[in-house]
Parts: sequence; C-alpha cells; structure tokens
Amino acid sequence: MPYIIDGDNLIGSSPDFSKDDAEVHDKLIHLLKHFQETRKNNVIIVFEKEQSNCVYKDNIHPKFSVFYPKKDSSLLFEIKRILDTFHNFKNVTLVTSIRELKEYAKDKGAKTINTIEFYFELKRALRLDGQKEESQKRIKTELTEHEIDHWMKIFEQ
Repeated sequence: MPYIIDGDNLIGSSPDFSKDDAEVHDKLIHLLKHFQETRKNNVIIVFEKEQSNCVYKDNIHPKFSVFYPKKDSSLLFEIKRILDTFHNFKNVTLVTSIRELKEYAKDKGAKTINTIEFYFELKRALRLDGQKEESQKRIKTELTEHEIDHWMKIFEQ
C-alpha cells in the first residue's frame, strides 16, 4: 500500500518538528524511511519547496521517493499529479489535512488520513519497532564454539 505524504503538512502537525529547523526535512525523511523499512510499503513524500541543505533527494530507495513541485507548480498540483499516476486507488493512502486534496483522493477511491492521526500512527509503529529491536538485543542468539561443541556431543549420543 503506497503512502503519499504531504511533508510540510505533517511537519506542521507534529509537536516533534519545527518548520524553523534547517534540517527538518532530513529528520522527517529519516523517520519516514525507518517507517517504510518496517512496513515495506511504498512512501512518497512531497514538500512545498526544497531545503538547500537537505541530504535526501529524489529517489532514495525504489520504495521511497521525495518530490518537490516544479518551478511553475504547487504542492497541491504535484500531489494530484502523483495520485493520477495510480490505477488502483483502493490501496493508496494520502496523508494530508488539506480538504481539497482529501476530496480529490476520495473521489479517486483512495484512502485519506489526517496528518495528526498519521503522526500518532507513525510514533506508535516506531515505538513498537523499537521494542522489538530492544527485545532482540536482550535475547542472545549466537552460540559460542564451546556451546556448539557441548550441544553436538549431546545430540551425537
């Protein structure tokens, strides 16, 4: 299921981000990249304009892309253009709080989610993923040579 995310709207809805932060795009992209890797969904994030110092550009991964409107275009137009590239809308989710975009997506048959709701879903998913990682760290899965020899002797008898 692809997510098309209005990046600036998500930044504005999130208490963890500030539009005044020069690295806010990088921080959000990093968070969303982790989300994409855990969920295995396609993620397309659209920003109103490019930050000059943003490390991430365009296609970061085959399932993760960053878009900026062209010079003569707008964020609304760019998101609508991206939506129009899909043929099966039932699996597409648009993340925005802009009414016009939500209505456009719903008319196509796509799902929509408000940015504040997605923000909390994102935080919950990353928290659960962090708990899984922490559990994996606590469980020692590697055996020493001595342990392997010990078990081999037991099973060879």
